[in-house]
Amino acid sequence: MDKIENKDVEAQYANEVSEYKINDNVIAKIAKKVLVKTDGVLELKKNVFSSIADNFSDGENTSGISIDVDDAKNAVVNTKIILEYGKKAQEVFTSLDRNIKKEVNNLTGIKVQAVKAEIVDVLTKEEFKEKNSKDEEEK
Repeated sequence: MDKIENKDVEAQYANEVSEYKINDNVIAKIAKKVLVKTDGVLELKKNVFSSIADNFSDGENTSGISIDVDDAKNAVVNTKIILEYGKKAQEVFTSLDRNIKKEVNNLTGIKVQAVKAEIVDVLTKEEFKEKNSKDEEEK
């Protein structure tokens, strides 16, 4: 498109206001993708209802993560995680915090003001695998 055509298009739509909205679930999915890649995080802590929901979801269940977005498009990411035994909680959290903020902002333009992670359990990788295999057998 040359400059003349571009000005015509701009003039034609000058009075229209376009906008897009990003659903909180999109932010939660981005945060989950960061979480599962973070060394030291074994899993998000889910509740009984989320385990049932897993059976009906498309594989992108974001239970264990909640998002609060204010009118100024600032987000707070809340999550409950299981920490891998032997990993330093502060280092894992620092990585998680930095990477969630960076990725959400990069992909959506939304600023994450805070990441709040509650460590609800600590397990070795072996304990985690054993727990998961028992959970699978019970299903």
